Amino acid sequence: MTHVQAHDIDAFVGMIEAFRDLQATLCLVAPPHEAAAEMTAAIEDLTDRLRHFEVAEGQRTARELGMQGLGHPILVPYESTDTSDDSMLGSVTFGFAHMGSTDTVHGGVITLLFDDVLGMFVSRKGQPDSRTAFLKVDYRSATPVCRELRVTATIDSIEGRKTFVRGALLDGDVVCAEARALFVRLPSGRS
Repeated sequence: MTHVQAHDIDAFVGMIEAFRDLQATLCLVAPPHEAAAEMTAAIEDLTDRLRHFEVAEGQRTARELGMQGLGHPILVPYESTDTSDDSMLGSVTFGFAHMGSTDTVHGGVITLLFDDVLGMFVSRKGQPDSRTAFLKVDYRSATPVCRELRVTATIDSIEGRKTFVRGALLDGDVVCAEARALFVRLPSGRS
């Protein structure tokens, strides 16, 4: 593990975006054996090169990026457009890498989005260092890929270390999914 003292956030985000583009492209192709083998070797080589820059948990660039799913290659990036003390409005566009079938988003990816959005919102506006205790998602209609959607988060109540929150994913006036969750703040000294 090598210690890296300085890093460029914009360059890191660019690398994550390039990786997401690779994931989306992989969902759309059927390369012949020789080309697939050659590209697999190139990806393995790149992975080995990246391992040279591994650092401890507190030094990772992804941790600095926080809310909006930008710093983690499997999280769905979203934009928070309006935030108050107990609610958030944002936007998200799912890509081909998030597709389940027939130009609709895989249900597990929707759950992943809610866990990230609601968890980050609770940590920022409710209680820092909270973890998901439960998350229930109700799928209301098919969620389209490649279209900007609205995402909301609302804190319903805070009871001691517990924060109860809900969220929604909307395509215009159509509710695609709704979520209810409980996040629990870790006791002091735990992470």
